[in-house]
Amino acid sequence: MTLANNTGNTRLPAPRRAQRAVVRVAGYTMIEMLVVLLIIGIVAASMGPNLAAMVDRNRKLGAVNDMLAVLTLARSEAVNLQTTVSVCSSSDQATCNTNNWENGWLVFVDDGTGTGGVADDGNLNGTERVLRIGQGVSGTITVRLRNFADVGAISFDDDGMAVDRGTIVLCDDTGPTGASAIVLNLSGQPRLAVDEDDNDTLDEDDGTEVDACP
Repeated sequence: MTLANNTGNTRLPAPRRAQRAVVRVAGYTMIEMLVVLLIIGIVAASMGPNLAAMVDRNRKLGAVNDMLAVLTLARSEAVNLQTTVSVCSSSDQATCNTNNWENGWLVFVDDGTGTGGVADDGNLNGTERVLRIGQGVSGTITVRLRNFADVGAISFDDDGMAVDRGTIVLCDDTGPTGASAIVLNLSGQPRLAVDEDDNDTLDEDDGTEVDACP
């Protein structure tokens, strides 16, 4: 049944007009959502591998920056405190118990304080004071020492000199060609490793190439 207004025009009853409006709006919204979801699916499928690689690169860059910062801190504290300061790898953030630096690390005053303490040994013992605690690296990043006599610790003397020299190598799933590395010389100043012979592989502190990752 239709109703006539004062001008003679016919119109739908109010409830039917409202129902048709709802259907029209709901239909438009559903189409819009399907189009948006389709676009998101296409973009995600095309960018998935690139996005994952970008996340890994950012994680490794963060780990490199963290390692540079901790070495600089340890060297600075050794000079300020006029004693040996060491950094060791730690999986429990309480003891020096691993050579896998991606699990975490400790910066401590390596002065042999307290019963059982041994100075300058690169190991947290006695009541030696912990200066900084580092958490593990997320993802598949590995952090390992090369060419150091002790691959679980790095020490600086009261002049800021490194007790030993070597290279810290950081790898991800891309292997040696995608590795990053930090070279520490006896002056105690860390620097980023570079590809000195332009063959797409970084060179370690002794001139050899980063040719393997754990």
